[in-house]
Amino acid sequence: MIFPKLKYPRLCRILTYVVVLGCGLLPIFIVFSLPTPDIVRVIVLLGSLIGLLFYLFRNFVVLMTMDMALASLSCYRTARKQYMLPAHRTVDRIRSSILRYGTHCNPSTIQPQPAALRYKFSNPMTFYSRGIERVIAAYEVDLLDRDMYRDIFSSAKTNSKALTGRKKAVFLDKQQKKQSLHRVTVVLILAHKVDPQIIPDLYELVCKQCGDENEDCIVPCVVDLAHRTCVFNCLRLPYVGYSYAVKNRGIRIIKNKVLGGNLNLNGNTHFLEPIRDMNPEDSLWDFWKELHHQFIGADRETKRRFESLSEREVLIVRDDLYLKWDQRGICQTVELDTEKKIARVETVANWFYPKIQPIGKKTILKIEEHIISYYTKQGYAVEFVDIETIA
Repeated sequence: MIFPKLKYPRLCRILTYVVVLGCGLLPIFIVFSLPTPDIVRVIVLLGSLIGLLFYLFRNFVVLMTMDMALASLSCYRTARKQYMLPAHRTVDRIRSSILRYGTHCNPSTIQPQPAALRYKFSNPMTFYSRGIERVIAAYEVDLLDRDMYRDIFSSAKTNSKALTGRKKAVFLDKQQKKQSLHRVTVVLILAHKVDPQIIPDLYELVCKQCGDENEDCIVPCVVDLAHRTCVFNCLRLPYVGYSYAVKNRGIRIIKNKVLGGNLNLNGNTHFLEPIRDMNPEDSLWDFWKELHHQFIGADRETKRRFESLSEREVLIVRDDLYLKWDQRGICQTVELDTEKKIARVETVANWFYPKIQPIGKKTILKIEEHIISYYTKQGYAVEFVDIETIA
């Protein structure tokens, strides 16, 4: 089936739950809607529930990976590198909207000083924080260049840090008291004019130095009043079910206070780079099948592959090197540079078969010598590098 495609991530997430739960609960619904004996109903009820639980347990990693991938894709679909200011969002309206947020705080003496410094605190909604702080540091400049941006960012960071712990949450339990304080700082720059030299790199500039994005995050936002554009890192983080990323809270502040409560996608065509290995035109069912093979079918194939290998035998499959060693095995990514005759091999650290476990240092040296010997016979020098270098 071609429909639905991954470019409709919300529909795909809903259908995933409907299919999984529907297949397990549909027999129960059918049996209980028909005049069947009680013993048959009990057998079907128990059998369907056991089968559903077994499927969920066996495919838990696949389902969670697919859900997170679709959630990330949904965030990408609504993100842009810049947004146009709505016609009704004037400078005066943005100023008044900011001044109504939270409480006023006196800035420190560091220059440049923010035109408005607002602070808001709320009690934690979960057990994974001891409080949520939101700070808006708003600046208004005639001309924004790279040096001015750097000074403003430093000023906002210092002023925000001075407000850390300004208020304390009440009625916390023991677990919440041990957690970290979640806080987000929105650095809002209202620029009457932006230096043309930094406009092409403005999105990359505001994406730097944002913190860990989950517990402590700085979200810079540059409003170019001359071109009526708003540039900020609006890529939300998927909700994982227990902790809401503070970066998303900063994005919500900008959406409400600057853009009037709506991230309008019409006319905003500055898309982000697509997610690697996720084509929005692929169907949900093909994506599901691919993940199932990757996490379940691939394990079976890997097991058969290592069982067929003899001791110390090296097998190359596409860009992967398989080596069986004392009834165990490793799988390392390899990149061959045919011009320089160099084989870049992923650093050996863990066993891959029969399960992932650390390898002793002496054994690692012996394995590396064996791999070097293998490629030396083919005329290649070997470099052991991190997987990120190869990717």
